[in-house]
Amino acid sequence: MAALAVLLAGCAGPRERFLLLPQPDGSASSIVVKTATGETALATPYASVETAGGKVDKTLTVAPADVEKRYADVLGSLPARPRSYDLLFELGTDRLTPASQDALKKAIAEIKDFPAGEFVLTGHADNIGSETNNDALSLRRARLIERELRRADVKALSIEVIGKGARDPRVPQKRGVAEPRNRFVEIKIR
Repeated sequence: MAALAVLLAGCAGPRERFLLLPQPDGSASSIVVKTATGETALATPYASVETAGGKVDKTLTVAPADVEKRYADVLGSLPARPRSYDLLFELGTDRLTPASQDALKKAIAEIKDFPAGEFVLTGHADNIGSETNNDALSLRRARLIERELRRADVKALSIEVIGKGARDPRVPQKRGVAEPRNRFVEIKIR
């Protein structure tokens, strides 16, 4: 679930409820509810404030199970969250590492549940070799992932393929020193 304010208007006048949901990755978030009489900050997951007639009526914390039950329709209608996957490659090749082969299978299974998204596949290389070779290698890596997604019949609105070579490394490295964490393709879905 995302950090989100759920606004529900009641039937008996201008009543509203604001509820802070947890971030999917557990990171902190908050919202501030402003009324005619002041502001109320919500900074913990499942904190809630109810307003009536432009004033804070009550502040409470709601149990996660109650949120799931009460707001199932609202939560079910939220758009899928953007996702990102990193797949590592062997030195100087467009072969995925064994761990990334497994990660790609898992990613494809998750991606198939994602409604026709826009995919950006960005290939990277470490700075072993020439800039020209690294640019070509990073693009081959990204195109390999594109072929795998198409072979798995992933539904996409669009797929953009980018090769960045050794530019934008994840981990700083010295020229000519291998850095496996910089040999990857990032799959971003939005």
